[in-house]
Amino acid sequence: MANFKYPQNDFDNADKLLSLLGSYWATSYLGNNLIQDLTGVTGQMAQQTHRQLLELISSVSRYSVPIFHKENWYALTFKESEINVDDGLLAKYVTPPTANYSATTALNYGELRSQSFYSVSKPDTLKDVGLIFDQIASPTVELVQGIDYWLADTTIAFRRNPFENPNIPQRDLFDANGEMSSDKEITLWLYRGAWDWDLVYEQFGYALQLKLESSEGYRDVVNAIFDALAQGTSERTQQLTLAASFGVPVTRGASETVELVKEDANKLNIITDQNVYEFPKGTTAIVAAGDVIAAGDPLTDLFQTFELNRGVEISPTDISALTLGSGTLTPGFWGGITFDNATVPTVVEPPSDDTLNYTKISWQVSGFPLDVEQFWSDTHAKGVLAGQTLAMLLDVRTNPTDQPTAASLPTEINPFQFLADNLLRNNAYIVKVKPGSQLEGQLAFVPVDQLRKIQPPNTLMLLIVELAYTDAPVIMEAAGTESAAGYVEELNGFPMMTISETLDAATYTEEKIKPSIIGGRCI
Repeated sequence: MANFKYPQNDFDNADKLLSLLGSYWATSYLGNNLIQDLTGVTGQMAQQTHRQLLELISSVSRYSVPIFHKENWYALTFKESEINVDDGLLAKYVTPPTANYSATTALNYGELRSQSFYSVSKPDTLKDVGLIFDQIASPTVELVQGIDYWLADTTIAFRRNPFENPNIPQRDLFDANGEMSSDKEITLWLYRGAWDWDLVYEQFGYALQLKLESSEGYRDVVNAIFDALAQGTSERTQQLTLAASFGVPVTRGASETVELVKEDANKLNIITDQNVYEFPKGTTAIVAAGDVIAAGDPLTDLFQTFELNRGVEISPTDISALTLGSGTLTPGFWGGITFDNATVPTVVEPPSDDTLNYTKISWQVSGFPLDVEQFWSDTHAKGVLAGQTLAMLLDVRTNPTDQPTAASLPTEINPFQFLADNLLRNNAYIVKVKPGSQLEGQLAFVPVDQLRKIQPPNTLMLLIVELAYTDAPVIMEAAGTESAAGYVEELNGFPMMTISETLDAATYTEEKIKPSIIGGRCI
């Protein structure tokens, strides 16, 4: 919520500005009220110029560049005939005869009563405004955002029709012939609104060819990318970029100490000696009071990074499985191969013609059956070609001279841990994002192209984005519709078919089921 301070500086104090002109104008001159008004107006103009100067100075640094421009006053002028005619309004809500639209039309338990709202087109670059007045000097009408009006994508919606407020001055309009028309016009003053001038992009984002909606997350992503380009790529820059993209707060200070982890009625608060971090209610904190955390460290399980070096063991509650797709497997696979983070038994096949006279070992992995079969076949064949199969590498004997048997091989194994310990431990790490990470500060999409540019050389980042889901059982008892699956049975005859009063299902009917695999990429 915005905090408003008045007066914010001497430019808001007309009496002080008048006194600066001298005692004659302040006390002796009989028309000093007019002079005071003139100095007040001049002070407002100077205040706006001063604010823009400060914004210009802040724009020199990519860390402090303003996200939005602040305008002290903006005149919003509109006609009565322009209410509820914006293209952004849904057609079913527009009712031209009464010039209003209703959000709800029925009285239902738990729903607000049907109300009429009055919308006018919003200036294109306006992002936020907390107060609206009917005039600058001595206003008689004050409208508060969230109570008297609110901002939509392209409109400002008023709870009450501004033209029905007798305290708001209205102007009569005249047509081309000089005759008074039935239409009227009013002007409302937007106080200290936030305007999107694309300051972050115009100052720094253009150099990266990355233009996103102006936000703190966008500025954080730009800074993380520049840090990586200037200081060298690292896992930390990847963490900051992804955290900013998903809108998940991470530690800001170089070193902070957690003082309190407390959940209130609406959110989870993690308070350190330097900052307060807010998360959705129900989020699990991974830090506790007394912990010392560094810049970029995750605070909750919404966003976590797991390094696979030094033989680190990752709990199944953190990562239940890992799927390697086309980016990590050799060509020729239909889909990915999933390695579960659980103990499974091994399968040992003794030397034979099928195993190219080498002992073959395998274990349960998930995926398309033909892919799984091909995976183990390729693994064994490449081991035979190199003269060192997977079974030979897992042989527990000290100096083996022949092929291992089941007695010298492990009887069970953890597929995920085996993958992490032997293949991914030197140049790979995992980033996990859980459901609930979609906070207010998240970007519209992850800037993948820029993320690739700051990826440390010869490293692999495995990004796991968990999706929230709800069970939706499909009961196919009737014909399908546009929004629901269905099932239809038809009986078709054929020439010279024997007519019978009974129908033998095994003879005359058949069912065909066609399964399909649907894959894609979420952006």
